[in-house]
Amino acid sequence: MQAERYKSLEDYALEQGAFRAKFIPAGQVVIDERVRLKCQVPVCRDYNKHLMCPPHNYSVEHFKSLCTRYSSALLVQVRSEGFEPNQLTEAEIKLHLIINKVEGKALTDGYYLAAGFIASSCKLCPECVGYHSGEPCRHPYEARPSIESMGVDIFKTSKNAGLDFQFGLSTEVIYTGLLLID
Repeated sequence: MQAERYKSLEDYALEQGAFRAKFIPAGQVVIDERVRLKCQVPVCRDYNKHLMCPPHNYSVEHFKSLCTRYSSALLVQVRSEGFEPNQLTEAEIKLHLIINKVEGKALTDGYYLAAGFIASSCKLCPECVGYHSGEPCRHPYEARPSIESMGVDIFKTSKNAGLDFQFGLSTEVIYTGLLLID
């Protein structure tokens, strides 16, 4: 029964436009503090500016601890149709929307602790209100932190799932999101 429910979520992600989707045991999600370091070295343009970006989200250690409480992880991937900035942003937004939809389906399927994470930084707004504005997020139910900011090594994790891809050696850009379920 569990395998059927997982397959249903994988299929749903594909129906929503994902390139690939696959469940792995949550213990195969590779978390490494050096990934989060890349938010600061060199400093990302969104660091300390976006509400969903470091240092305003969970620490790597806290996220690592949370992951141990989950049994499974669904990796969801989308492909960019090109390397132009608008094409890359479209792919990031597409992944974000798919993660939100799959998380919603997981919730209705009884996985009430499901939690989704996106790739890169949140792109739901053309410009984030920013942490220092004191304003709340415009999309509090849709905004999600990136898996990179949580320290997830997406290359090793994708390889663990059999969904590996090349960084900088391909004619396509693959964005990967994550849904934790228990």
